[in-house]
Order: sequence, then C-alpha cells, then structure tokens
Amino acid sequence: MKKHFIYKSDKQIWRILISDSDKLILETRDLNTKEVFFNCYYLKNGENIFCDLQLDEKCWIGIEEIYKDIIFFHYFPKPDMPHHKGIIAFDIVSQNILWTNNEFSFLFANAEKVYGFKQGFEERYFSSLDYLSGGLIEDFGPDHKKINALQKISETEKDWTNYIYPQVLKEEVSNKNIFELIKTQTQGLDVVGEIEYNLYNEFLLFNFHSRILEEQLANIFCAINFKDKSLVLTKILNASTKSLFTDSFFVYKNFLFLLCEKDEVIVYKIE
Repeated sequence: MKKHFIYKSDKQIWRILISDSDKLILETRDLNTKEVFFNCYYLKNGENIFCDLQLDEKCWIGIEEIYKDIIFFHYFPKPDMPHHKGIIAFDIVSQNILWTNNEFSFLFANAEKVYGFKQGFEERYFSSLDYLSGGLIEDFGPDHKKINALQKISETEKDWTNYIYPQVLKEEVSNKNIFELIKTQTQGLDVVGEIEYNLYNEFLLFNFHSRILEEQLANIFCAINFKDKSLVLTKILNASTKSLFTDSFFVYKNFLFLLCEKDEVIVYKIE
C-alpha cells in the first residue's frame, strides 16, 4: 500500500463521490456559515480540477448525481425542508453551468436523459430532459408506473463492481480466519460497538472503536496481509470521539479511501 493522495480541509467533509471517468468530487461544508464548497481532482494523479467551487446559492444546495462528467445539483427550498427542487447541470470539464431548470426536481439520469418531475397540487408530473441541454424529450404526465419501471432499469444498469464497502463483522457468519485475525489484532483493547471489515485481494481491511477514557473513543483502521498475517497499515481515524463512526473506509478499484477526523481524506494505492 502506497500513500497516493491526501485532501485536508478547514471545513467538514460532507460527501465523497467518484465519476465514471475517475474524477474525485468532495463536498465540504462550513458548519458556522452553512456554506457549501465543491472540490474536484483527477484520481489517477491527484491533480486539482477545481477548488472550493461555489454556485450562486452558497448554502442550501447539494449534489443529486454525477452522470457522464455532469454534476446535477439541487436546491433545498427552505433550510428546514429536506426535499429537493430545481436542477442545475454543471460540466466538470468546462467548469460551466450547462443549464438550469427551477420547475423540475431530479429523479435519476440514464440513457443520456435526466428524468424529473413537477409537483402538482395532488400529483407529480414526470418528464425526461436532454442531459446536455435540458430540452424536453418526453412528457409522461402522472404515469408513475412508467417512471418507476424506467428507474428500476437505470438502477440495474449501474456498475458497482469497482466498489468495496465495509460490512459488520459477525462471528456466526464471517470466515473464521477473518474473525480470529481481527480478534488477535484487537486483543487487550476495550472495543466498543461493531467492527466493520472487508477483503480486497490478499488484504483484510477493518476498523473499530476502542475506549481510551470513560467517554472518549478512538476510531482505528487496520490492514492485514491475509496470507502471511502481517500488519500492513494501521491508522487512527479519529483520535478522540464520543460517537461511533460507520463507513470510515471504502475501496474503489485499487484505491483505499480513509476518512479521518471529518476533515481529511487519505487515499492509498494498492499494488
């Protein structure tokens, strides 16, 4: 494992997203001002594409999806209303807004189309739009069955095979060798909560929380060579916390992502 890329922010990392073309998008938020910022890097070499990007709306905005290097943003109508409204199509390559539509809400993108809806008094009215221009392609009216069927097709066509996410360690279902290796590594520690793990090639990856004081926990990540049982990497992800953090690591292709202290992402290349 070789350290490949480090991103450190003075704001809280909110989301980590990767485009189909291996561009890394990081959403960060300033918890004091509520402002949101977007950062983008080439994953292969860590080269920056844009840094601390903001749109006209600086607070109540988020990412719906990244499709073919287009980021589709949405607005929050009000701070206390979690539902999404509006579509803003932003091209990562040109760093320009291609189009906006304040009447539609985003549902999903597939087959070079964006599917969305307008909220009527009692019903939703569905349409598909061209993903590059925002032009109307098809009006489905209130036919939610048709949209649900198309959305199911879209979900089945998504390729998640490049991702490995942690799963909860359970003695009764997990590989006994995995359980024993993790048990050996955590022996003598006051482990609190669940242990999350997964395998990538010959590496056993896992993280756990260990009590260091009465109300203080440390979130610790370990990587073990499953063949020779050697410890390859250990990293404290949170040195002192009162909360249990889940999904603190994942693997994309041959890149290991670690989220540290809510404001840092460390990427290792596994060769």
